[in-house]
Amino acid sequence: MLRKSLMIDPADSVAMVLEDSREGDRIQTPRGEVTLREDVEFAHKVAVVPLHKGDPVIKYHEEIGYALTDIPVGTWIHRHNMGCDRGRK
Repeated sequence: MLRKSLMIDPADSVAMVLEDSREGDRIQTPRGEVTLREDVEFAHKVAVVPLHKGDPVIKYHEEIGYALTDIPVGTWIHRHNMGCDRGRK
């Protein structure tokens, strides 16, 4: 099923899903169609490009964190695979 998503800048590495989504659902982004690799809840992030460990995670044209592991396209991005040092230094 095609689900709604939001991606502000075509250079972003993530999109935000705008409705609860299931593994296998698809989202359309400026970078092309992405198939979700797992269930993703409303307002959570999904990788729209492959990210390698240490790569910046870009949302709304801002670096919001970094990949803790390699993250394939379509993967849910949250605390389990994204680190963030903002406000902690």
